[in-house]
Amino acid sequence: MKNLLIATAIMFTSLFFLSQTGCKKTDDAIEEVIDCTVDSWFLKINADVDATNSKLFHFTFVNDDSSGKYALDNEINWDFGDGSTETSQGLTINHTYANTGSYTVKGTYTLHKGSSSCSNLKEKAINVN
Repeated sequence: MKNLLIATAIMFTSLFFLSQTGCKKTDDAIEEVIDCTVDSWFLKINADVDATNSKLFHFTFVNDDSSGKYALDNEINWDFGDGSTETSQGLTINHTYANTGSYTVKGTYTLHKGSSSCSNLKEKAINVN
């Protein structure tokens, strides 16, 4: 019982000192660290079917970061899931599918936060009628 009390006292004392001295970010480089797995949750691919051609899709890579901390490169490497790939020099691209079916569209991107960057991909499942 005495060991439990001592351990509890040490834990609370440690927490008190950590909260006072803190784990504060004082280096700007630390604030620029980017983790694509975590920080890219606000990125997505929108897929809109053309009004006159059901096999034509308009894809847009969207950055929903409202803080303005993250910048997305305009160059996106697209894999349309039907064997076709293309690199866009902007966040939008059009693609016409030859056949109906289900496809997984992938967009490989580069995300920047300050001087740090990472590359990853987003996927979007679509159905072509």
